[in-house]
This record gives sequence, structure tokens and C-alpha cells, in this order.
Amino acid sequence: MKTLPLLITVAGSLSISLAQAQTTTPQISVPTVEAADVSAVTVTGTVLDANTKQPVEMANVVLTGADKKQYFAYTDESGKFAIESVPNGAYKLSAYFVNYKNFEQDVAISSGTSDVGTVNMTTSTTLKEVTVTDFKKIIEQRPDGINYNVENDKSNQGTSATDVLRKVPMVTVDMEGNVQLRGNSNIKVLIDGKPSELMASSVKDVLRQIPADNIKSIEVLTSPGAKYDGEGASGVINIITKRKLVKGLSGTIFGAPSYNIDRDLLMGHVGANINYRQGKWGVNTSFGFSRWAMVLDSKGGRTDFPGEARESRLDQTQHMLGYGNFGWSKLGADYQIDSLQSIQASVNYNPGTWNQEMKTTMAYPASNINFARDIDQKNPRNTVGVNAAYSKKFKNNPKRTLDVLVAYSAQSMNAGYNLNSTNLVSNNIDYKEVNDNKTKNNETTVQVDYVEPLKGKNQKLEFGVKAINRDISSDYSLEKWTSGQADYVRDPLRTNRLQYNQLVGAGYGQFTTPLSKKISMVAGARYEITHINGNIRDNNGGDFTLPVFNNFLPNVVFMYDLKNFNKLKLSYNKRIERPSIEFVNPYIDYSDTLNWKQGNERLVPERTHNIELGYSTFIGRSSINLTAFHRYTDNAIEATTKVDPNTRISLTSYGNIAKSNISGLDLFASSTFFGKLMINLNGSAYYKQLNGTIIDNGTNIKIKNTGWEVRGNAYANYTINDKFSLNGFGMLNGNQVQLQGNQGGWYYYFIGAQMNILKGKGTIGVAAENFLTAKINIPTTYRYQNATYDMMTTYVGRGVRLSFNYNFGKMQYGKEKAVNNDDLKKNNSGQMGGGMGGN
Repeated sequence: MKTLPLLITVAGSLSISLAQAQTTTPQISVPTVEAADVSAVTVTGTVLDANTKQPVEMANVVLTGADKKQYFAYTDESGKFAIESVPNGAYKLSAYFVNYKNFEQDVAISSGTSDVGTVNMTTSTTLKEVTVTDFKKIIEQRPDGINYNVENDKSNQGTSATDVLRKVPMVTVDMEGNVQLRGNSNIKVLIDGKPSELMASSVKDVLRQIPADNIKSIEVLTSPGAKYDGEGASGVINIITKRKLVKGLSGTIFGAPSYNIDRDLLMGHVGANINYRQGKWGVNTSFGFSRWAMVLDSKGGRTDFPGEARESRLDQTQHMLGYGNFGWSKLGADYQIDSLQSIQASVNYNPGTWNQEMKTTMAYPASNINFARDIDQKNPRNTVGVNAAYSKKFKNNPKRTLDVLVAYSAQSMNAGYNLNSTNLVSNNIDYKEVNDNKTKNNETTVQVDYVEPLKGKNQKLEFGVKAINRDISSDYSLEKWTSGQADYVRDPLRTNRLQYNQLVGAGYGQFTTPLSKKISMVAGARYEITHINGNIRDNNGGDFTLPVFNNFLPNVVFMYDLKNFNKLKLSYNKRIERPSIEFVNPYIDYSDTLNWKQGNERLVPERTHNIELGYSTFIGRSSINLTAFHRYTDNAIEATTKVDPNTRISLTSYGNIAKSNISGLDLFASSTFFGKLMINLNGSAYYKQLNGTIIDNGTNIKIKNTGWEVRGNAYANYTINDKFSLNGFGMLNGNQVQLQGNQGGWYYYFIGAQMNILKGKGTIGVAAENFLTAKINIPTTYRYQNATYDMMTTYVGRGVRLSFNYNFGKMQYGKEKAVNNDDLKKNNSGQMGGGMGGN
């Protein structure tokens, strides 16, 4: 605990010393065109609506020279733009935006005429102007990844963040909501830069609670810089929600009921965002309610000791009904102290309950087992989070910035269950269990970030410090009853308490500079210290302390401008993955009598190296991005399962036992046709090699699995007129390779239509999902040490959804400062059934 106050002291000293810096050269972001040209200037201006004089956000502004070379930028929320490193000369200035007429004007650029003033755009009554600008707004390439602008994709209306992520390049989401990035579930999902743990106990629950109507954009960072926490082996996904920064009262009311036809399940969400701003003050709130449900049927089993004389077969069936009610609420405020300083604060409360009703049967002749079990899980959870931030720009150079961020969250959940077992021979209930498992996670974070523009053109330095303290506990007990007993009896071997403390301290530095006229570089490093200790109360547990983990995490990105929007990117970064409570909790899950699961409190963080080579270009009205990557993890956390030869019970546990090599290609392409049809295509192919070693009775046993994983999706939107549009989406998620086996692929599709109402302030929509497919069967096979496992899971997702959205006030959005705790490995195994979520 000594590290936390030390880091806070260092942060304060760092802030004071940096505030006294006197460098006056303004900071400029990573160049996208030729740099270091003494005759080059930054061209600025403002784009406004010619009638309302309101800013036009995200308009595309382009300068085209006599040599056909182009320079471009997008406008911000105030309509301003800055096109960097433009050589002196004569240009044609063009501006494009959806439903506005194209703007064109000849301009002469020099050091004395770098501000082109105001560009007034007039609205169009035709759709001819909806060209390349629209799809540029949906996917934007950036040095550290991509940005998917959700609010500009009409088909997202009425869906959740889960559905939206299925459209994002490189991201896949299975039917239970487990998220993967480039075939790896070791990612960190953030909400407005904050950890998803502030909203629910699992990423799956968080994503289902966030309606697409509340999302502005999604950042997918495959090469995150040193400023980000070192967690997330394959990268970071940051979901940016909408917040308005205009004066007066404004907001959005939205809702989306949906119905699963074959399973007779009613789901959906309803909510609102309300914002008020007057003078230097701003207040915002969001709140809503959602209900999710799903049904999965599974049939299969386990073959123990195959090929031996004692070979035996365990047959299982399972019917799982999962459903849950969730709420979300947030109240935030900000105050502009002066033109250079501001403060922000927010509090959120997110209650919810996920229920699972499972009916299972088991037949295992080798142990004279033949029973049916009803397992009822009611898992309430509550989370309270508080965030505060102070931001400062310096008067002598407003691009020199200082941010101080703090956060606290308190989360509680009960993951218990009730179990009744019926002997199918006697047809009597002969066994019962009552399990209680209360978990808590209290987290405190302090973070300081500073940006210093340097004297060199297009150069800047960023550095900062951070401290995170997590206090985690799991208090679990089990009482059981067998036929002939008068009452329940507590089982001491299945009752215990885990106290777990994790303290993380970090510091980072990052340097941005041009290396030549066409090459720019971002290079940095992060150093993280992790201290872990805990206590297991009973069963000879006692105190334990793990070795202090010291991790040096470098990152570097080279950008090469091939002119005319053609770019190359080469990057390297090292990431780590700390195990979270799902992996370290020694609690044994006995809900399945013959298949137990247990965490390992002595796991250490994974270490992953990522190399990426990317190419992006524009050809006419088409955008193409192609990326190759390789990812290596030398101590990957993997689950292994073994059947006890005496009890014939399988136990699944976790260990740092594997080496993982994954190589792959990602392709994204987008184009428009006839000014009305937009098509986006995503495709990925990964070759995965997993090698593990486990120790069994003093003998090293090698485990190996290799194979290809292929994924793809396609999205199309057709604009009929200014009121009506059609869209469709289809995706295929192929085979998933795991250390001890494989899970089969599945698919999803829908078609929909939208209509603008209330003079453009509202929209309504309807969509049909998997309407031609009654059932989807997903096979799973595993090869354990001394057994094999096979299961066929059936999902029925045929349904229909409606949606509505009404906006009042002005429609501009911004992003607030927030703490980024993008760490902790989550347990998204990808296995179907038995998860704490729904779909």
C-alpha cells in the first residue's frame, strides 16, 4: 500500500514542475502529409450552415493542388478545421457533407493567407451529394487503430452495443456476447475511457445495457500508445457515448422492443439522455432500463479414458433459459473555470439481476448415476462509480495541457444458486444444494497526464503517472441436503473466504516526431509495477504474497505517407494481461456434479508482443484497408481439464501454461454506388498455434493445437429518399481454436428499414433477424488429458425488432475526460451455455 501515496506525491510534483515549463511552440498532431517543409503552413477555417449559421461537424474539407495532390481534414464540433503541412500555392478548396451541396472555391495559400475564413454550405434537396464523405465518416483510419462512427450508420438504431460491435472491423461477438479482437478475448473494453467494471460484473452485461442510440463512436486500438494501461493482449476497444456541448436544453429519447418468435421472448430497452448548458455550467444525465433473454439447448457428453478397458461415457443434456433486468443511470456536471481551465465530475449507479434456469440430465453408468437437476441462479449485482477530472491549458501555449483524473467504484454481486436433484430410477428428489457466493470489488484510481509541444515542427512529448488500488473479496459457502437428513448441513470443504489486493503503479513517456518529409514516428514506453497479496481464510489457506511484477512495455508506430491518401503503417507494442477474479478465485463451482471448475490465486500476468503492418488507400469512391499482424504470448493463461481416475469427476483449472502464436490478415473495404448505395465489407483470416505444458504426477505433458480461424461480414445501406432507407447485414463467425479443442462457427443476418419523422427530429425502424433460419447448431469438441468432450448447442434467434428515436435541441456531441483502467483479463472462454449473460 506504500506505492499509492508515493505515486500520488510524484504525480503532484510532476504536475507543478511541468506547469512551469516555458516552451511556446504549439503542439501539432502526427502529420498525415509531407512535413518539415519551410514553405508549408497549416490551413484553417470554419464550416457553417448557410441558413442557420450553426457549425457543421465532421464535414470533409479538401485542398487539391495543380499536381492533383490532396490534403484534407474533418471539422470538429464547432465547425473548425486545420489542414496541416500544406505547401504554398494555388488550390481548389472543397467541402462535403451529407445532405449539403458540394462547396468549391479557388484559394491561394501562403504564410500570410493560411486562414480561408468561413465556408458556408447550403442544404441539398437531392441525394446526389451523398458520396465518399458518408463512408469516410463510418470508418476512419488512425495511427493506433480505427474509429467506427456509430451514429452515422442508420441500421444501428434500436440495437445494443453488442450488435454494433459485430459490424466493427477485426471484432467478433458470439451469441452469448463474448467479445474477441483478432481472434483473442484478451482485450479491454472501455466505456468513455472508463473500465466496464463500473457498469456490470462482465463485459457481456455492459454491452447489452448500452443502446446503440447512446453511442457516438467505437475506437478499436490495435496499437495503443504508452498512455493506455498495458492490459489487453490484442488491444483496446473504447465505446464513446454521446454528450452534448451546446447551450440550452437538449437530449434524446429512445426505445427498442424486440421479440424472439420461436422462443416467445420479449426483450428491449428504453432510455433517455438529457443535457442542459448555460454559461460556464453544464449538466448531463442518462438513464434507462433494459431486459434481455436467451434460450440455449445442448446435447452431448464426455468419454472418459478412451481406448482403455475402463472407457465410459457420460451423456448430458441441458436446457438453459437466461433472462435479466438491468438499469443504468448517470449524473454529470462540468464547469469552465476560465478559457483555459475546466473541471468535470460524474456519478453513476447501475443495478441489475441476471437469472438462469437450467434443467440438466446426466447418465453415467460407470458410477451408477442417472439423474435430472434443476439449477436456479439469481445473480443480483450493483455498481456505484464516481469520477472527477481537472483539465488545464497553458496561457503561453494552449496546446500544452495537464489533466488530473480520479475515480472510485464499488461493485457487489452474488453468484449463488439453488440446486435440486431427482434420481430418475426412483423418481425422488434425493439431493439439494444452496450455494452462496458474495463478491466485492472496490477500486481507487489516480492519474496525471501532461502534453508538452516541442520546438521541432510537428513534435510533442507526452508523459504521466497512474496508481490503481483494488480490494477484492469472495465469500462463499455451501449447504447440502441428502435423502434422510433432517436439515441442510454446511460443507466446510466448500466454504471459504478470499481476500485479494492488487496495487498497480505506472509511469509512461511518449514522443511524436517527423523523421523525414514522408515518415513520422510515435515512440514511447510504459513501466508498470504490480503488487499482489491476499488471504484464504479456511482449509489451511492463510496469507500469500506473489512476487512483485515489473513490466517494461515499449511501443512504436511508423507512418509513411505515399501521397494521395495512400499510407503505410508499421507498429510494435508489448502488452500484459493481469488475471481478474474469475481466474484467481479458488472457489470451486460444484453446480455440475461431474464437471467442476476452480480458479488459481497464484496466476501471474501474461506478456504479449504485437507486430502490425498496415496499408490504406482511396480508389475513387472506395476505401481499402489491409493489415497483417503477428501476436506472440509466452505465458498465456489457459484452462485445462482432467478427469480424476477414482471419482471420475473432471476439474477445470487455469495456469500460465501456454505459448501462443497468431498470424493474420484483416481487410476492410467500403464504397458507394449511384450516390445511394453504400457497401462495407470486413474479412479476417488468422492462423493460430497454441503449445502448452502441464505437470501431471511429476510428468510434463505437452498439449498442442493449431488451425485457421476465418470471419467476415457485409453491410449495405440504400437511401430511397430523404425519408426512407433500407439496410441489411450478414456475418459469419468461423471455427475457434482453443488449447484443448475447437468450437464451431455460426452466422447472423438481418434486413431493416428506417423512416424519418417529425421533420427529421425522429426516426422509426423495423428489422427482421435470422428470418429464414429456425435453428443454428454450434458444435464443440475438446480433447482433455484423459477424456474427450463433444457438445452440440442449438440457438434460435429468429425475431423482429422495432425502434424509435426522438432528438430535441441541437445535435452536437463531445467527449468528457475520464480515467482509463483498461486492464484485467476477463474470462470470455467462448463456450456456449452457463454464462452470466443473455442475448
